[in-house]
Amino acid sequence: MMEAQELLKAFMRQAAQQVYAVTAEHEGEFAALTASSVTSLSLNPPLMMVSVDKGSRSHGPLVRARGFVVHLLSEEEQKIAEVMASRLPPKEKLEAVGYEQSPYGPVIRGAKSYLLLEKYAVYEAGDHDIVIGKIVGGKIGEVTRPLLYHSRAYTGIRA
Repeated sequence: MMEAQELLKAFMRQAAQQVYAVTAEHEGEFAALTASSVTSLSLNPPLMMVSVDKGSRSHGPLVRARGFVVHLLSEEEQKIAEVMASRLPPKEKLEAVGYEQSPYGPVIRGAKSYLLLEKYAVYEAGDHDIVIGKIVGGKIGEVTRPLLYHSRAYTGIRA
């Protein structure tokens, strides 16, 4: 039988997951990453969470920032996902895709849909931290073909 960590990885590879880009800034340090562990938590107050690896270069700025931005990526934005998932330093990732600064973190230039979140709480969860934010604004554009990650590859919804 597989060990628990391998079981978890193998199990999650089978789940098609929406791809998000998460950004934040704290005192000149940036967070820029892709994430699939993003979910809504509450409507009142309106809360969302993102899980971030403690070993990530984006971890510190994200957990210390006043807020963060969650971008919902479409198939047309796969290049953004590839840059945000790369090993470039976070600031270089943001410069590569282009961004505008907001009070809650960098907003990727041309993003179709995103939420601005004010940090609400941070909880430890093994080798990750769960960062919860309260939605304070954003933009909702039409994402008709969401970008998904499945079995170690980007994909989309196929009819």
